[in-house]
Amino acid sequence: MKLFADENLELAIIEILRQRGHDVAVLAPEDTGAPDPEVLATATAAGRIFVTNDKDFAELAFLQRQLTAGIVLVRLPRLHTTAKARRVAEVVDEQGERLLGVFTVIEAAGIRRRPFLSLLK
Repeated sequence: MKLFADENLELAIIEILRQRGHDVAVLAPEDTGAPDPEVLATATAAGRIFVTNDKDFAELAFLQRQLTAGIVLVRLPRLHTTAKARRVAEVVDEQGERLLGVFTVIEAAGIRRRPFLSLLK
């Protein structure tokens, strides 16, 4: 999968995704701290699914209708970083192309998915 990691995403998640063969891009150091709409636009322009811990991206996708290839929101507050990374990688591996064009929330016990306007079909 082609993914784009938000700057708030734990390095352990990025590393395990890469180890499992996923193409994970990150912000260039000079772009760190860029506004959320710009970060999401960068991921979308590259055709990458955006992976984040930040709920604000739901507002961009649903209320502001910003185009996106897909968003994965990681909501695993009680898991240790290693377990969190394994859970995210497990979902990305299992869901694959089904992450395109939807807002997916990863939780410990399952996932939730909601479609939205997308560049990729």
